[in-house]
Amino acid sequence: MPVSLMAQARLKVESQRVVAGETLHYKARWGLLTIGSATTRIDKTLYNVGSNTCYKVDINGQTNGLAKLFYVKDSWTAYIDTATITTHQSYRSIREGRYELDEQIRFDQPNNKAEVKVYDKKTKTYVLKKVYDTHDNIRDVIAGVMTFRLVDLSRYRKGDKFTVNGFYEDEGYKIEVTYLGEEIIKTALGNMRCYKVKPTIPKNNVFDGKDAISIWLSADSAQVIMRVKARLFIGSMSIELQD
Repeated sequence: MPVSLMAQARLKVESQRVVAGETLHYKARWGLLTIGSATTRIDKTLYNVGSNTCYKVDINGQTNGLAKLFYVKDSWTAYIDTATITTHQSYRSIREGRYELDEQIRFDQPNNKAEVKVYDKKTKTYVLKKVYDTHDNIRDVIAGVMTFRLVDLSRYRKGDKFTVNGFYEDEGYKIEVTYLGEEIIKTALGNMRCYKVKPTIPKNNVFDGKDAISIWLSADSAQVIMRVKARLFIGSMSIELQD
């Protein structure tokens, strides 16, 4: 049976690949300009969310240099099941120009629900926004990205696909990911042999087309994300691992 059909029927993730305490630093560029930085960190401690044992994963990103004129400082946190790499709880704090958002989501995996609450400055409490229906095995953005790393791409052939069920900004998506084979790319850490994948992107106001994003992961057991490139409606952006 083709790998692509098996992957779509039941996505297998190898959670033993997760490295507790791992911290990665990235640099973001828009065209030739360095515009920001980002850090991902997997906490050394395991946490309980209800009866579920979880990894705590944080992503922090901000603009730097001249790009501070367009102020961005975003933080994302997710509590991700150690066995299934699905999300049980997530938080995001968004500061982009004058726009601010503090949000928490509780994912009810057995009942396919996502309870979204938003922070109210007046009452200083999180207020229920809505309870959404979701797909099975739903993942927030962080768990979705982790899934790319935990699928054993060495078993895939060029053109094979797998699907990740995702939830972002009040909507559920089925993200189809296509494996495009191996490439050697030049990075801050030297020339690296990488697996290249391309996820489909739902229609939005940022990315130029459903095939706008390409991702390169190190072709080893860690499958670290080395580079992300995206076509925007205005220019293009890249995110690359620094250390």
